[in-house]
Amino acid sequence: MSIDARNQTFLMRRNFHVGGALLLTLTLGLSSCASPSDVSDLRAQMDTLSTKVAKVEREAGGGAGVSGGTQLADLETRLDNQKLRIARLRDRLERMNHRLDQLMNRIEAQTPASGATPPAPSAPGTPPPGTAGAKTPATAGAAMSPQTTSESPDMIYHQAYADYQAGHFDIAISEFDRLVKEYPDSHLASSAVFWEAQSHLNLKHYKRALALYDAVIHKYVDSPKKATSYYKKGQVYEKLGNKKAAVKSYKRVLELFPLEQQLDDLSKRRLSRLDE
Repeated sequence: MSIDARNQTFLMRRNFHVGGALLLTLTLGLSSCASPSDVSDLRAQMDTLSTKVAKVEREAGGGAGVSGGTQLADLETRLDNQKLRIARLRDRLERMNHRLDQLMNRIEAQTPASGATPPAPSAPGTPPPGTAGAKTPATAGAAMSPQTTSESPDMIYHQAYADYQAGHFDIAISEFDRLVKEYPDSHLASSAVFWEAQSHLNLKHYKRALALYDAVIHKYVDSPKKATSYYKKGQVYEKLGNKKAAVKSYKRVLELFPLEQQLDDLSKRRLSRLDE
């Protein structure tokens, strides 16, 4: 191996280790209650890493041989995967914030107003003074039983996503599908459809995955997963060998979501490879 090839290999390995360290930093940060600023800082660092990859590409210029080109492609793939992990972690952070808001609302609803005096307990089955037809404890319990046995969309989503992360894709599919059917108007419905598509993709159910990505795009027009669904469609079409459809999907990302810098960069890389 020539000196130039060894130097390029060293640069590639150094950039890969930098990317791994950044991912480890993000994971540790989230375990100690991540904040939006943590994710923003990491995105800035990932942009720096992207610049370094571009520099390696320019310096390589085809002179490092087949081995150097293979390692560079591997580095780009790892970088792509890290950026997608960041997008998933951002989604997780948004859900955590939403759940925290819900918890605070419940606490406020259950806390009596300042200076309020709780009602005096009455004998079982006896209405409090000044009321008529008050429910007995048994009747009240019966009325509350549907609420205590049902699961909220947040609970279903959390469990489904945990199963997805654990690699239990069949179970995750069933749980995400349940959320969509039981709570079709939930703010989590479109994300549930997206992760159901991801589960099918991991199981290599490509046609089903495409149908679900299309559902995110066309049924949930304001979904935060819409841009990513176009990108994932491109990846699925690549796996199916449909180059024309893949190119169309990546171009849609660039046309419709010019402010999604990370997805735009990934789409441009994919288009560049498909043009080779």
